[in-house]
Amino acid sequence: MNQVLDGKKAIITGANQGLGFEIARKFVKSGADIMICARNEEMLEEAKNELNKLASDKQIVVSRVADVSLESDVEVIAKETLKKLGGCHILVNNTGVYGPKGEIEKTNWKSWIKTIEINLYGSILMCKALVKHFKKQSYGKIIQLSGGGATNPLPYLSSYAVSKVAIVRFCETLAEELKGTGIDVNAIAPGALNTRML
Repeated sequence: MNQVLDGKKAIITGANQGLGFEIARKFVKSGADIMICARNEEMLEEAKNELNKLASDKQIVVSRVADVSLESDVEVIAKETLKKLGGCHILVNNTGVYGPKGEIEKTNWKSWIKTIEINLYGSILMCKALVKHFKKQSYGKIIQLSGGGATNPLPYLSSYAVSKVAIVRFCETLAEELKGTGIDVNAIAPGALNTRML
């Protein structure tokens, strides 16, 4: 594969399986140094080992167990990335959960709120932690995975749908805020994927 990301350093959240892992694979094959994070330590370690097999001797692949809905975890991810990779050029906000399924009056409220915290707050916190660094270097790429919840109503998946619509509007707003700084913000809805989440 063409080494189009040679010298680039990236954070990919939710990268221990599914789409996040595939994105991480492509980044490594394209020459990037990466930090991957997710909540499941065992799966994250397996993912890192697989990615290291694809990396060249000069590439760096590191991982960190983290819950992106927690500001303290996000700050650690950002600091460790800058220290271990020597910088950061790209943020891929891939972490996402479906949350509780069912009619709104029957869903578990704590699970509903946790979905918002992971899908929405997690992405916002990651951006917040890295924008200052991106501004300092006058360069940054923020890639946000949105999803079907942002394009159509999703009955019985209300927390997922609400979080995805909100994150798209946040990305649009952030893109306007960052005009002229050298930082690009894009939201991508990849469509239905045959992953464990589906």
